[in-house]
Amino acid sequence: MTLSKKFGKILEYRIRSIEVKIRLDRKVYLPSAASICLARNLRNVEGARVLDLGTGSGFLAILASKLGAREVIATDVSERALRAARENVALNMVKNVDLRLGSLYEPVKGECFDLIVCNPPMTPSRDPLPSYTWGGSDGRAVLDKVIVGAPEHLRNGGRLLIPVISLVGVGEAFKLMREVGLRPRALDYIVHPFGKTLRKLIGYLSRLPDAEYVYDGFGRPCWRLVVFEAVKGG
Repeated sequence: MTLSKKFGKILEYRIRSIEVKIRLDRKVYLPSAASICLARNLRNVEGARVLDLGTGSGFLAILASKLGAREVIATDVSERALRAARENVALNMVKNVDLRLGSLYEPVKGECFDLIVCNPPMTPSRDPLPSYTWGGSDGRAVLDKVIVGAPEHLRNGGRLLIPVISLVGVGEAFKLMREVGLRPRALDYIVHPFGKTLRKLIGYLSRLPDAEYVYDGFGRPCWRLVVFEAVKGG
């Protein structure tokens, strides 16, 4: 972490020798373990038109630009997130990121892309949590909308790049991708310990039919995350 007079605390991330700087804002979703795993699998971006859904801090949109995307559209339902993303775009000196306010695909009606990338909120909870982490009662409220809407906004041969955590049913997400006409394959996975919020929810999670988690050697409950690439068309 470095300090900047203009931007305050700056977090620095390096993905395959590319540096992305993100200003710390605790009320905006910052890159997480899931974000980093997704970023590691962001490939074949050169010349592509990219859509980043729920951009948050702008991390994935900025990385896509630096990897050679022709154009990046980044959407978010939060005005604060878009303000933060705008500052981060300027901080990283990228010029081809178009930030749009709105929920998921609403700001890109009628538009198609070569690549859609999204790290959706997937924390299952009966009670509302911050929007950047809450996935509804079963954790799939946003995830399913992203998957179902992807074919309409992908060119033939276009790709959806999305992580799925084991708490919401990895197999169910895979099945849904196939049902909407996409061809999914797993690219990567990680296992990560529960944070404070999930530890408080463990009783609730144990009653969800599709939720799976394991315990590591230290006795900590952990979720598994799988990064999928789902291709439209044959």
